[in-house]
Order: sequence, then structure tokens, then C-alpha cells
Amino acid sequence: MRTFSRLAIASLVSACGGAAEVLETGSSDFNESAANPFTDAPTTAGKADTQYFNPDGIEVEVDIEGDVEAPDYKKADAPAVIGQYALTYLRQNKEIYLESLAEQATSDDRVEWLVDGTWLSAREAKALEGSKLTHFRIRGINAVLLHEASNGVKEGTVFTAPVPIKPHSIMADAGAGCATEDGHMPLDQSIYWYLWNPDKSGCTARTQDLKITVSKMLPSKVTYPEYDLLVADGKVTMVVLFGQIGDGAITDADIGVRAFNQMARWLKDGKFTEATSAPVGKRFSKVVGGVTVEVDLYSPRDFSGLSDFAHIGNFRKALTEHEIVAYDGHSMLGASDFWSEQVTYPDFYQVFLYGGCLGYEYYIAPILAGKGGWDKVDIMSSVIEVTANANEYAGPFLAKLVQALENGYKVSWKDILGAVRTRVGDSTFGMSGVRDNCFAPGGSLCGGSQPVEGAKTYESTPGVAIPDASAKGAKDTLAVEDDIVIGSVSLHLQIDHSYVGDLTITLEHGGSKVTVWDAEGGEARGIDQRFELKGFAGESSKGDWTLKVVDGAAQDDGSITAWSLTIAP
Repeated sequence: MRTFSRLAIASLVSACGGAAEVLETGSSDFNESAANPFTDAPTTAGKADTQYFNPDGIEVEVDIEGDVEAPDYKKADAPAVIGQYALTYLRQNKEIYLESLAEQATSDDRVEWLVDGTWLSAREAKALEGSKLTHFRIRGINAVLLHEASNGVKEGTVFTAPVPIKPHSIMADAGAGCATEDGHMPLDQSIYWYLWNPDKSGCTARTQDLKITVSKMLPSKVTYPEYDLLVADGKVTMVVLFGQIGDGAITDADIGVRAFNQMARWLKDGKFTEATSAPVGKRFSKVVGGVTVEVDLYSPRDFSGLSDFAHIGNFRKALTEHEIVAYDGHSMLGASDFWSEQVTYPDFYQVFLYGGCLGYEYYIAPILAGKGGWDKVDIMSSVIEVTANANEYAGPFLAKLVQALENGYKVSWKDILGAVRTRVGDSTFGMSGVRDNCFAPGGSLCGGSQPVEGAKTYESTPGVAIPDASAKGAKDTLAVEDDIVIGSVSLHLQIDHSYVGDLTITLEHGGSKVTVWDAEGGEARGIDQRFELKGFAGESSKGDWTLKVVDGAAQDDGSITAWSLTIAP
């Protein structure tokens, strides 16, 4: 199903400074009788329901390019500042979403200036007079092209966004004429980017069309949470921080308090056991698939949000002691130091579920910096101002985690985002940092297995079409002449298909049949993965090996590109 046209970009803009200002998050409505995700039968959203997933689309890289007029001492950060205005405009127009990765936007290598007809790196340009720095570009920005927007997009496709030429003086130059004012945030220069509206009647700011060019198309693939890292010690720890959603004194009527109580009821109904005491808030646990799942709930009275210095110790405890951290509450412009300066991050793998607004554009950067890179962190956040409370995204996430522990970890990030989308009602949540995850239920996604002495590899490149919605499927056979007593079998599979969630893939040999892929991966386009298959050990390798791919639903098609077997004695 392809009915929604959007582009999401993981890119460039720096976080704003200035005084902390409240950004609205959380719905004014709260559904006390919402279905419990821990007692509902697990489901996988169908094609008609999924629309788009963010950021699990077609990955691309983009270059941005524009002009700037600014004092010489502000030229270095001008590209990032310009990007912030594009961020707001594109988000409000529901076309492109920009993620804040300031270390890229201000990079001496990624940022370039056009001087006398020659592009110079920011490092080279530092020695020049500021008057020569008027036209910039930022190259190689990681981006995601969502599936519904992919048709017709290729290298060289250009998007544009109106932004000010003089971003540092927009308040003085245009007053409130180019901003959508917000009662929670008095307008000033430091937050003008967030309220930027060049289409407002009476806007007099000088603008330009910032050029955003797709410079590289990257392949899409199915990825998973790093389940092996989460369960390595036999335990998965999670904390949900229910921040205050209303204003004024915290009462039992606040949505954050009500959501806290609702999650506690859900966990009890889902056979989680409540501890008699907890370090903070409430603690629940349950053994699933031999793994202990421990969930801590912090109420708004334990930590109300990103201005609650009185309880910042609880915030630090949440981030440093738990593998999965879900936050829901007000975001605060100027409060990103809660996620950076106030916390020393642990070195174990973590998943962050960020439910406050500006998470995608503003708060990923400090979390990423705190973790020191993507190797040990995945971040789920919304691309818009959040209208869902924590239970609507943390609940489905945790329910899918339980399902993964019960079913051989065959729950991908696409499956998780599909569950969140169904619960929230739109596809505003997406994942960052998951493209290079290594874990997969059938084996690592990060290269082949270790070489085994005496192993032999057999290859086929059939290019066989996979019939759409046909139980007959597509078959290809490898004839192996060597008679080896099998110790292990590694299958490297390359399939081109526009919706891999339709596929069931099996491998047959000598009367044994192993299911390699069972309707996993949602709307990912293609499979390029290695699988370690245990169902053939002890048998002889001699004879035919038959790969069968069945497309069980209509609308999408593809082919078996290539596959190979590595058989070790």
C-alpha cells in the first residue's frame, strides 16, 4: 500500500540555546479504557495499515546548499542556523523532517564554502576573511526517503525550503511578521527558528530557497534491536519516565499521573509481578523465554520533566541503570543539557524512546554524543510535536519485546514501529541509529561467519522472478557433488522485493526442510542477509538443495537475485 508521500531526513541542524521554554506535548484527552497491549493478542499490521515507517525507508544521502549574510564571527555556525529554519518549515509542511546532528552540520569536512569559484572545506576557509564566506553547502548528510515518496526520486532530485538569508538578525529585521506565535513561548531571536513561518501574511524577511539535493541512494534492509546485547546477562531492564503534562501543581488528574497508573494496571494484568519496594516509583518483573524483564515506572512526582532539578538524581538513575529508557513529558528549548551535561552514559547498549516534542530534531544529538556514537544506542522519537502519551508508544514497544522473547527474536524494528503506528494512529515515530545493527534471528547482518576449516561454498545467481500472491512460489536448486557430513550450514540470501513482509522462504535438502524467513520485515525492500541454519547438522551435503520463496499477498513483486551455501564439516 502506497498512499502517503513524505521524505524524512537525518541531517544537520544544531540545537538552539537561550532560556528554557515549554513545548507542548501529550494529548489533552486520555483514554482510561485503552486496550492493554500486554493482554491483546500480538498482531502484525497489514499493508493497508502501515502507510510509512520512519526512518526505515530508502536511505539516501543529501547535500544542502544556500547563501548567508552574517557577521564574520557568526559565519562558522551559519549553515546549522540556516538548517534550523528549514527544519521548521519542512516539518510544518509535512514534507521533510530534519534531525539535529550538530556534529555534522559544523564539521570542518562536511561543511564547504564556495570561494572564487572553488569549494573549500570549512577547515581551509578558517584562514579567509569572513566577507568571502557567503555561499555554503553541507555534503553527505545521512537521510531517509520514506517508501511512499520514493517513486521518481533518484540521485540529483532536488527539494527546496524558504529560509532567511540573514538568520542571526531575523527578530530585528522582521519582528513577529514571519513567526507563528505560541502562548507558551515568548518570541525572541533564540527560538525564532522554531516558530518560523515565511508564508505568513505580512512576512517581510528576505528569504532564499535552500537547496536539498539527493546525492546518493542507499539500500534498505530489515534490522532488529540488538537483542543479543539486551539479554546477554539474562535480564532486560526498562524505565518509563512519566513527566508532568499539565501546568501548575502536579495532581492525580495530570495525564502523566494517569498514564503512570494505567501502565501499572496493564503490567499487572499482563502477569507482571509488582515488587514490594522499588528504588524509585514502582517496579514490575516477569520471566519471559528464560529472560527476566524488569520495568520501573517513575511518576511525575519522581521526575516531572526537563526542568526538574530537584529530582535530577532520579533522571540520572534512570539513564545510567536501564537498558531501555522511555521519556514522556515537556521538552524544553535550552534544556538539552539534561541529556548531555547532566548524565554520564553507561557503556552498555541502550534503546531510548523519546516522546517529548522536538525529539527527532533536537534531542537525538545530545543522546548520541553522550553515547559516543551509534554502536551502543538506538533512538525512537517522533518527527512532530507528540500528541501520544507514553503508554501509546512505550506500551506497544514493551509488548513487542515480550513477543520477541517468546518467538525467537523474530520481531524487527519495522514490526515494532508498525505496532506503535497502529496504537498512536499515525506514522510519526521512527528509529535512528538502526541501519548498521548487527543482530538478526538467523545470524549476524554484519558480514559472514568465521571461516571454518574444510568449509566449501556453492553459489547460484538465478534471477528467478517471484510470482505475486502464488503458493507455487519461485524455486532454485543447487546441486552439491561433495559428500560432507554437515557440521553447519550458512545461507547468504539476496532477494529483490518491494515488500518482504509478504515472503516465506524455505530451504530443503535430503528430506529436511528449514524455514529461513516467515513473513518478517514489513515493507522493507529486499533481503541481503546471512542465516546460520541448524536443521541439517549430521546429514550428508551431497544432493540437491532447493530454495523456495513464496509471496503470500498481492500488490508487490520481486526476484531471487543470488544465494550461496557455505557448508562446514
